[in-house]
Amino acid sequence: MTEELEDRWILGLRGSTVVSVAETSEHQGLVLRLNCGAEVTIRGPVLLTYGSAVAPSVVPLSGEEWQRLVGTAVLSAVAFKSGALRAVFSTGHHLNVRGGGPEIVVHVRKPEEFDWLHEGGVGVMRLFGATTP
Repeated sequence: MTEELEDRWILGLRGSTVVSVAETSEHQGLVLRLNCGAEVTIRGPVLLTYGSAVAPSVVPLSGEEWQRLVGTAVLSAVAFKSGALRAVFSTGHHLNVRGGGPEIVVHVRKPEEFDWLHEGGVGVMRLFGATTP
């Protein structure tokens, strides 16, 4: 279930497994597909780290590391109303997208549950079916 808080949505992706990661050169982006049918599409700067992105010793990981997410479980996925996205995986990897920039497009959708799009500084969350108010 998706839960709305004052500044964010807790996305109902916990426990889902990453089934594929693809880089899209035509849009300079990334697409993660999950076994629950959800899809995360990011165009623009995205940061993959091992551990929290705000830790003092954090090191951004290369594009080759993205494939290590395949088969891992989502521990947390949060979409912020500012347009930021944060996901934590069972491997300890953290995916971070800063929101608000005009060059950043973040789209997370889970069929029959939600569709969140943040583009050009404007975000829209559409909820379907049973959700927590």
